[in-house]
Amino acid sequence: MKKLILPVLAVMAMGTASAQFNLGISAGYGLGSPGHVMGTSTTASGSSYSEKNIYGTLGSGVQANIIPGYMFGEHFGIELGLNGFFGAKTTIDEATLPTGDYQHTQSSNQFRITPAFIVKSGGEKLSVYARTGLIFPLMGSVKSEIIDNTNPAAQTLIQLKTSGKVSLGYTGAVGLNVHFGKKFGFFAEVGANSLRVKSKETTMKMYNVNGTDQLGNIPTYSKETKYVDELTNTSNNAGTNPTGTNVGVAKEDLRQVANFSNFFLQVGVKFTFTKD
Repeated sequence: MKKLILPVLAVMAMGTASAQFNLGISAGYGLGSPGHVMGTSTTASGSSYSEKNIYGTLGSGVQANIIPGYMFGEHFGIELGLNGFFGAKTTIDEATLPTGDYQHTQSSNQFRITPAFIVKSGGEKLSVYARTGLIFPLMGSVKSEIIDNTNPAAQTLIQLKTSGKVSLGYTGAVGLNVHFGKKFGFFAEVGANSLRVKSKETTMKMYNVNGTDQLGNIPTYSKETKYVDELTNTSNNAGTNPTGTNVGVAKEDLRQVANFSNFFLQVGVKFTFTKD
């Protein structure tokens, strides 16, 4: 037993002796995964008509990170990324008609935490690493804007805000470290995030017709939506409960899912805190 315990203790002692705290600061850009259907793009002019899918996700945008970490030794460590996501405006639906244009766009800003494990090669000047972990969005929402000019007599601008339920996603990356001594370095990485957030509720923030605010004239049923997993004949929904709908309270509708999956490239600097 002693012959087994002593080598284990020796390895643990070596790992503790070389343990290091580090702090990374990085920024980059993500591109939405291309395989998800967002909506459609329609063009109609005279006898010509075209309709095609719009592919992508809401994952396109800037990512900024503060990443405290701890290496247990030369090769293994953990990180707790603090991630700000600043989403680009993404077209969901659009139409060009003889009477005018229609466009529906969405964007999202989020604050996330990303706990992860990291495995790193050795190397005094250069090292490569792989990282895998989880994504927890803590704050954020999806903002929607609808510009409808298809009716020249009533040009409409609508803005909506959708909040989401607590969700869990996954992240992974591979990268290269360039070391400038023992305490400072540069890194670059490519990776992917997989994140889908279930909707909780939507609130209309603006409803303008021909430049005039009409939000106060809209019933609560048309301004607020609460999402559920099932609609029944007692739900506050005109489709399933046409005779019992209450326009004075929020509409109930089936839950939607916002897709924030993306592929990203990030660069940054890392500070390592050592005793020597």
